[in-house]
Amino acid sequence: MTDLVQRENEQPSIRRFDNIKTTSKESEWFHNFFNGNTKRSYLRAVKDFCKYLGIKTKDELRSVQPAHVIAYRDYLHNQGLKESTIGNRLSGLSSLFDDLVKNQILQFNLAASVKRPKYHHNKVLSQRLTEQQTTEMLNGPNKTTLKGLRDWVFLSILFGIGCRISEVCGLSVKDKFQDAEYYVLKFMVKGGKEHTVAISSPLQKRINQYLIMGGHADDPESPLLLNYSRAIKEKVKHITTMTGTRIWDQYKVLEGTTPHSSRTTFASDAIKRGESLVNVQETLAHADPRTTQKYNKNEFNYQNSVALGAKI
Repeated sequence: MTDLVQRENEQPSIRRFDNIKTTSKESEWFHNFFNGNTKRSYLRAVKDFCKYLGIKTKDELRSVQPAHVIAYRDYLHNQGLKESTIGNRLSGLSSLFDDLVKNQILQFNLAASVKRPKYHHNKVLSQRLTEQQTTEMLNGPNKTTLKGLRDWVFLSILFGIGCRISEVCGLSVKDKFQDAEYYVLKFMVKGGKEHTVAISSPLQKRINQYLIMGGHADDPESPLLLNYSRAIKEKVKHITTMTGTRIWDQYKVLEGTTPHSSRTTFASDAIKRGESLVNVQETLAHADPRTTQKYNKNEFNYQNSVALGAKI
């Protein structure tokens, strides 16, 4: 593999990846990703990296050095890939290496010291809702029915924590617990990492109300939000992100909004009432503070727009 570092512009010989067997620890890392998009993206990164190096065995994977990761990064750049794609590939490798270090398979994260490509964080934010629009959405579900109560709790978690739709869909009953005086929800966020958030007492009461009515409060392995689809016959499964999107669309009051709009609304409202960017970043589990800064920049621009004083 050392030859691969010598010529960064040279197309490496590609061998089949199909024969590589995953160890139990590496399989555990992969299955920790509830978000299907993240799972596919990170697996693609690992596969492509192994193809680039011609890796066919686990012993070869364990002999990788940071120089190989740097060469792979430069190879992707020379292939014309977008900087955001290159960053995602490196994130996939870094996540795997982190887990292998934790399980003492590697001594250190081989991608930690590799510089990521710089790219502009100018992605358009999802449309945010006003307080009145949020209240109107939360008042939409019929809370006298089990399905309506589930939909109410689903929307309440989205607006009350600012989590991603995949994170709330992946919650199990055991992910809701009490730590001292705090009520806590535990999520699996991007990168397959656990993230805990202390929630408000009203939200905790809503969740408990649904669990009691649903009859699964004492089943820690049960999905928190049950899937009532007629197609689910053998066992109860988590609601999917598609189901979650349908729930949102059923009650949305503003066209063009998506479940991610609740995240934008949560972050913008938190910054507007004076919460620090550090605390908002931590609650939203943003790996890059620049992502959180986008919400602050928008709020600042709106508040200081000279167009607000126009005489028309």
